[in-house]
Parts: sequence; C-alpha cells; structure tokens
Amino acid sequence: MEHAAVLKKMELFRGLDSLELVQVSKRVRHLKVRAGETVVREGEPGDSLFIVKAGRFRASTGAGAFPLALGTFEEADLFGELVLVDGGLRSATVEALSDGDLLELRRKDFEELLAHSTDLKVKLLQNLVKDLAGKLRRTNDQLAKLL
Repeated sequence: MEHAAVLKKMELFRGLDSLELVQVSKRVRHLKVRAGETVVREGEPGDSLFIVKAGRFRASTGAGAFPLALGTFEEADLFGELVLVDGGLRSATVEALSDGDLLELRRKDFEELLAHSTDLKVKLLQNLVKDLAGKLRRTNDQLAKLL
C-alpha cells in the first residue's frame, strides 16, 4: 500500500510485519491540509489520530492572546492519539504551519486493528505507550525549563 512507507517509520507501528502494515494502511484515510488550517481544536470531541505524511504542524494549548506552544510535528509524527486512549476531548489545538498531507486513523479502525490478532494488539499498545511516554518526557523537560 502507498502509505506503508511512512507508517513503517513511526514508533506506533515499529515491529509490525509487512502484512500488519498492510492492515493498517487499509484503514487510514488521506487528507490534504493547507497552511494555517486548524486540524483539531482544544476542547472539542474527536475520534481519530493523525499521522504526518508531509508538512509541519504546531500543537498549542490555552485560549486567548498567549497560547502555550507544545511542539511541532513533521513527517512520521502523530498527534491526536489521546482521544483513542481515553475518549476525552482534544487536549490541544493543532494547526498546519505549511501545506501538508495527513493520514487519519479513526477509533473504529484502530479498534479493528486491536481485534485483528493478539500479537498485533500487543505491538500496537506497547508502541502507543512508548510514544505517549516520549511526549510526556518532552513536556516535562519543557516545563522544567519554564520554572
């Protein structure tokens, strides 16, 4: 599948074999995004994660004149995964800094992947925890620099 090359670079899909990557790539949807476009908005409901195929995206939190920049996302990065974990509202706003391409994986499709096989489920959940832990560590480092 055409999306397998970018999926293979991602922490979330590390260790998946070719057939498992095909299963994932069958379930993602391609989106074109223009510079300045908001992809997700803090506080809104969501049901999907996004994988950056091309372009640059910025995450920020806090409304008003002084939003807090949380980080940027580039090729093979992902964002929006928290709603797949807890079903809560979006924790940040993400906007495109450039024209770009995203792959969207909806909750329903993610759950189908988890149900596909126990081996795939374990790989995906272990990788998701590693990805989230890495983001938490980076956020902790940013907070420490602010204090």
